[in-house]
Amino acid sequence: MREVEIIVNEDAEIVSVNDFFTFSVKYHNLSSTADTIPESEKLIVRWSTTGIWLIGDDELLIEEDGNWRDVSKELSFFLEWQNPDSIHSPISLKMLFYAIVDSLKHDSWKTFGSYQEHSIKISEIAQHYSEKAIQKEQDSIQKQLNKVIFEDLKRDFINHVKKELRPTSEERMKRGFEAMDRLDALRVPASKSVPDPRLVSMYRHENEKKCLIKTSTGTIVDKSLIVRKKWIEITEEEMSIIIPIITPMFKSMSKEEIQKYWDDIEPYDRLLIIT
Repeated sequence: MREVEIIVNEDAEIVSVNDFFTFSVKYHNLSSTADTIPESEKLIVRWSTTGIWLIGDDELLIEEDGNWRDVSKELSFFLEWQNPDSIHSPISLKMLFYAIVDSLKHDSWKTFGSYQEHSIKISEIAQHYSEKAIQKEQDSIQKQLNKVIFEDLKRDFINHVKKELRPTSEERMKRGFEAMDRLDALRVPASKSVPDPRLVSMYRHENEKKCLIKTSTGTIVDKSLIVRKKWIEITEEEMSIIIPIITPMFKSMSKEEIQKYWDDIEPYDRLLIIT
């Protein structure tokens, strides 16, 4: 087995792969004048490669035989020139880097085999590692997560109304740990030291935007501030946002029961209900 060091800026980890692991990009040479252009391969990771280092978003280094070599210009030119859709779907060095990382980590799961050649078509890099593809996958994960959490809230709500019993601090803590376990199970696996490209700042930005809502009078209201208030503290303008959302959900409850439930649950649970 051979060890390959993966570095992102200053964070590093080491994975073990087959001694004969290679990674290449398959493409049709767009500079060819032949009528029929055969598929070519550009070898990125060789048998002698022992490290790959991404600095920022546009600097890529590869270590071979103990020496680091800057391949940024060479690979940037290759990706721009040989990508058939470079205008609408440009490929960055960061996208190529994480395609290589995924192959390295996939190979590290295997312990048998003599020749491990990994490759990806140049068009598939943009398809699977673009910001749009990352966002689409994140939206799918968040949709699954919201469904699981909402089902838990619904079950807790029914139990609360029937028994009129507020959960103890131990029960709330237990549910919190269970929710964290479900979240970890749904997320795309990522290294502890190397950030997964699918978990980017746009995920946090989208969640922040979802907390802002415009009222009928044109005022922008932050829902994360509303959920910190007790029912009696909520203004009429804020109530005009909440009531249309929760009434269909809790139509079998009286206004007093809804008020009691709101005051009993945590702010995070309230935000899930009105978001």
